[in-house]
Amino acid sequence: MWPYLVRRCVVALATLWLASSLVFLALLVIPGDPASIILGFGADPERVAALQARLGLDKPPLERYVLWYAGALRGDLGESIRYSSPVRSEIARGLSVTLPLVLVALTLATLISVPLGILAARRAGSWLDVGISAGALLGIVLPSFWVGLMFIYLFIVQLKLPLPTNFPIEGWRDPQRALLALVLPILTVTLSRSALLVRMVRGSVLEVLSQDYVRTARSKGLSERVVLYKHALRNAALPVVTVLGLEFSQLLIAAVIVETVFGLPGLGSLSLTAISARDFPLVQGIVVVLAAFIVLANLIVDLLYAYLDPRVSYA
Repeated sequence: MWPYLVRRCVVALATLWLASSLVFLALLVIPGDPASIILGFGADPERVAALQARLGLDKPPLERYVLWYAGALRGDLGESIRYSSPVRSEIARGLSVTLPLVLVALTLATLISVPLGILAARRAGSWLDVGISAGALLGIVLPSFWVGLMFIYLFIVQLKLPLPTNFPIEGWRDPQRALLALVLPILTVTLSRSALLVRMVRGSVLEVLSQDYVRTARSKGLSERVVLYKHALRNAALPVVTVLGLEFSQLLIAAVIVETVFGLPGLGSLSLTAISARDFPLVQGIVVVLAAFIVLANLIVDLLYAYLDPRVSYA
């Protein structure tokens, strides 16, 4: 197993290097000078040149590239042009909102969708299956921003629940208010992710239940519960694990919609601000951190695959 982990870590580092290099090249060709944007397009050229020198934008691209990597290896991702603070601090602040939102929503979605998907598969063709499948389809087609707005109208306007509609400025220093501010965003994300996972679990279980080895287990007189939980469910979990890994990656990137609706200062909102402000160090830092989480999620999925299916080799 250890040689496999070492190889995967090498691949992960190569992926991070490639992703950050591509972003660096892409930022070079994007029109717009950060110094001119900060000072205004009618600013004195001498002031623009001075700011470019202070930000290091007057250096050749290769020198900037080498300097950035040397800093990144020391854990220094540079200084944000927009916020005049370390990129590392800004990303940590965004992750402190986005990561709990994504992890809790994905956990709740899994806890809800797996039993419902199994139930729908066991009662395939029944009214219960039709109801669960229709509800899942409805959850998929409803846009997240609309669901979020409806939750605000229902829970805050109509039911008048004491839930804040904005994340507190002081962040997690006020944990109770921060947790309450995440309730509706988590519900919004959980609804859409549960809908997709229910259909995935149902389809996967139905496919496994039609396999020969399941029919053989039934012919031996084993109970339906033993057939399902001991023989079928483990194999049915393989595609679901794959989807969960992809969902985690997509949620980290797509959280910007929910964060915008609920006024959350997460990583998605931070990305939009950094791109619009041509904050190159912050954009590059965010991409590297997101790539690191995605690579880690894929590594965990591969290890779970090997655990769930012994036919998968570490070689």
